[in-house]
Order: sequence, then structure tokens, then C-alpha cells
Amino acid sequence: MSWETIRNLVRDEWLILSLLLAWSLAGLAVICERLYALWNLIPKSEAFKNRVIDALERGDLGKAAALAEMSQVPLADVFERGLLIFQKTPTKTTEAVTSQRSATVLSLKRYLWALGTVGSSAPFVGLFGTVVGILKAFQSMSVAGTGGFKVVSQGIAAALVATAAGLLVAIYAVIAYNYFVARINVISMQYRLYCEEFLTALGDHVKARPAATSDAGAATP
Repeated sequence: MSWETIRNLVRDEWLILSLLLAWSLAGLAVICERLYALWNLIPKSEAFKNRVIDALERGDLGKAAALAEMSQVPLADVFERGLLIFQKTPTKTTEAVTSQRSATVLSLKRYLWALGTVGSSAPFVGLFGTVVGILKAFQSMSVAGTGGFKVVSQGIAAALVATAAGLLVAIYAVIAYNYFVARINVISMQYRLYCEEFLTALGDHVKARPAATSDAGAATP
């Protein structure tokens, strides 16, 4: 395809190509944002979980709450909510942790709908541009009164660039979308395990507190 043909295509199909460019930039923005948000998330969350549970095992509920408040990992929101409810209504701690964990996992899927939309709609946008380009090519031939395979093939080849561009955008968008969905599912499972450890540590803290109180009372003359 010559540069003249490409220039004519850009001139004639600038609206479709601009739309595909916007689709592409939107998809890349979501990919970069989610990569940054999910990068190394499981190791950081596990390290945070270990620090909180270590504080609970030592009976330091205040330190555990401070760790949850200062940490930036999404799991901190779950533990912070659980500790808050535990101090007010211990019997509702499990329910609060479960609901907050679901909300946190849902927040990890932020903007993925946009990536899925780009992946599913980009081929159709490109196909629309191809159909319009072919229609214009045939209309130009009918007006000029010339035709032949060479003329038709040049017009179709130029118009198919829009379809190729749409498929290119869709391919990387769909691959990235599937990767993020699988990644978030793994994180969701890990967060469920971390929350179970957290609730177990809170239960042990409750059991240890009455025992410590009883020992203190027995030691008093």
C-alpha cells in the first residue's frame, strides 16, 4: 500500500480511525492503571496480614488497628472494618469482614468494564469503517465510469485497514481483560484465606482475654 493510498484513507476515514485511536488510548490507560494497582499486591497483602495477626497474637488490638489504618493495601480496609465492628459488636465481625471483602474485591475490577467494551466493540467499529470505505470506492467507480479488478482491489485493500486496526485494538484489549479477571480471581481467593486467618486470630484473642482476666483475679490476695 502506497503512502498516497494511506493518506487518502486517513482523509476519507478520519472519523473511524480517530474513534479507534480513542478506543486504543482508553484501553491502554486502563491497562496501565490496573497493572499499577495490582502489581505485587499479593505479597504486600500477605506481609500486612502477617503483621496484623502478629499484633493480635500478642494481644495488642490497638497496634493491629493502627496497622490497618496506615496501610495502603486494599486488605487493610477489610481488617480495619473488622476490627471496628469487633470492638463494638463482636458477634457481627464475620459478617462485616465478609461484606467488606466482597466490596474490596469488587473495587479491584474498577474500569475493567471499559476494557471489555473496547475489546468487544473495536472490531465492529473497524468493520463499519471498512463497509463505508468499500461503498465509497464503488460509488467513485460508478461516477467515474471506470472499474476493473485493479481499481476494486485497491479500494477494498484501503478500506480493510480499518478492520485491521479494529482487530488489533480488540486483540490486546481482550487479552488484557482476561488476564486481569483471572488475576483478580486469584487475589479474591487469597483475600478469603487471609480473612479466615484474621478471624481465627480475633477468636483466639477473645479466648485469651477471659483467661488472662481470670489469672489476674486469682493472683490478687
